[in-house]
Amino acid sequence: MRQYNYLIYALMCVLIWSFIPIVSRFGQNGLDSFQFLFWSNLISAMSVILVALIAGYKPTKLFILPRDILLKVFVLGFLDCLFYLLLYYGYAIENGIAVLVIQYSWPLIIILLSVFLLKDKLAGRQIVGVIIGFIAVIITFTKGHITQLQVEDPVALLFVFSGAFCFALMSVFSRQYSIDPYISTVWLFIFSALTSLVLLLSFSELQLPSKAAFWPTVINGVLINGVSYILWFKAMNTGHSAKIASIVFLSPVLSVLWLVVILSDPFEIAYIIGVLLVIVSGVLCVGQKRKQSY
Repeated sequence: MRQYNYLIYALMCVLIWSFIPIVSRFGQNGLDSFQFLFWSNLISAMSVILVALIAGYKPTKLFILPRDILLKVFVLGFLDCLFYLLLYYGYAIENGIAVLVIQYSWPLIIILLSVFLLKDKLAGRQIVGVIIGFIAVIITFTKGHITQLQVEDPVALLFVFSGAFCFALMSVFSRQYSIDPYISTVWLFIFSALTSLVLLLSFSELQLPSKAAFWPTVINGVLINGVSYILWFKAMNTGHSAKIASIVFLSPVLSVLWLVVILSDPFEIAYIIGVLLVIVSGVLCVGQKRKQSY
């Protein structure tokens, strides 16, 4: 049963991350992207430090690291900060559904980077499964009208794609570095908070969250950004890149359903098709024979 822990970690991340569009939309009520990013990262840093201490990590183990490890986690934190800054910018100026499909190109990018950087080997059915998963996201995004695809702000989506690449690179590096998930998450958010503070002071101004944005910002910092990263690093460290990617494709489909249920966006039959295709993708990838090496 333990060999399937990565499935549990990945599924928990999928459920948590599916609320990103909702939380980011409410969290930026009265805050710009730089302000929302800084407060989220600061809360994330405090929350993961608390979780690590509760899990039994001593402060000396958490905060005293060799220089080479500090450099590695700085890279992770910098890439994570860029990902969310570009993502929040996209949600602020472009349609939420449009941003979703570009945002969730990162599972596909993870597969490509894992093959080129980590020399992962994929079976034919896994490749097909990942492609089907990405097609599910596209169908969901276009509401089934692929030939009528229209983008209101291509520049915004280009920024979001750049952010997706940053997150994929961060995920692959987190596996390549083989750092403890708790330690890497703590320092990731410390450096991410410091980076976002520099960006805040450079391009915006320090401002407390409004009453309307307070709880979304806290939820985003504690759960969606903070604790979920511990789960994500645990999942990535198992090396099942293709399997994890196929599961992650379920998150944007769930996000669309939350937009329908919570924000009353129109419901489309294509959303059901997207769910079914993601299930097929998962069966193809997760159902791989055990003899396959990774």
